[in-house]
Amino acid sequence: MLGILRDFVARRQMDVFGAGSFSQGFMSRLLNGLAGFAACAVLLCPSARAQDASDSAAYRALTQTPAGALGPLFDVSVTGERAQKVSVHVRYGLMSFDSHEYTHDFGLSVVVPVGGVSLSATGGYYWPNCTDNACDSHVMGALGLAENLVAIPTGRGDQRAAFDIGLTFQVGFANPHDTTLLSGSVSLPVSLVPAPRGLRLVPYVAPGVGVGLIKPDSGSEAGLQFQFAAGVGVLARDFTANIALSRVFLKGGNWRVGVGVSIGGHSPRADTPSADGLR
Repeated sequence: MLGILRDFVARRQMDVFGAGSFSQGFMSRLLNGLAGFAACAVLLCPSARAQDASDSAAYRALTQTPAGALGPLFDVSVTGERAQKVSVHVRYGLMSFDSHEYTHDFGLSVVVPVGGVSLSATGGYYWPNCTDNACDSHVMGALGLAENLVAIPTGRGDQRAAFDIGLTFQVGFANPHDTTLLSGSVSLPVSLVPAPRGLRLVPYVAPGVGVGLIKPDSGSEAGLQFQFAAGVGVLARDFTANIALSRVFLKGGNWRVGVGVSIGGHSPRADTPSADGLR
């Protein structure tokens, strides 16, 4: 799948540099597709069919492992800029059950650059705060891979930016007292990254899909759910920070607020010329 996507993007990059008008058309089609995905996920997909045990299983496994418990990593898949060295990300997620009950999720991710991709390892703690103390906390972990697929130049002069599309994979694990949780997710972050100049704000969305499996002492249940995140990050030379809203879509589920900060140098790309300047 990764090879197919890379070949697809490579062909599109050649088209961008060969025809300046492609950039606007491609971005328009992509944004329309993302809007349709979001509308389906928020309004149509959860109610299009009856939810069953497999949906609940996927929701629990995803939201109680880093794939859904924490916001997106603000890495090369969002910024399009490769890390120069190992970076450390401190992450926190908050979701409410009702007006008095919340889940607090804490995570620490180490991101290692390997060529054009980034490999990550995350350790975290899922801590539900229930009024009756009936909710159990547990340790969770995940491994991930992220890369930038394409950067489409846009604008000119001081308005230069890159329309970036990335790809992330993640597998997660947790072992509460009553079951084993396994999760996997894939997402396509789409962001608008200003040209390198001081402190930069990077808005992004990240539609995706996740699978989850719960395996109690007897039997198992697995399912698939749509995921979506939208946020904004701050990009500096040796520091990043971001805040995002994310959700695993299940009827009766809720949005999660996630924040993260990282320390570690990354490699700003050279000023990207506009599509007009390439013709």
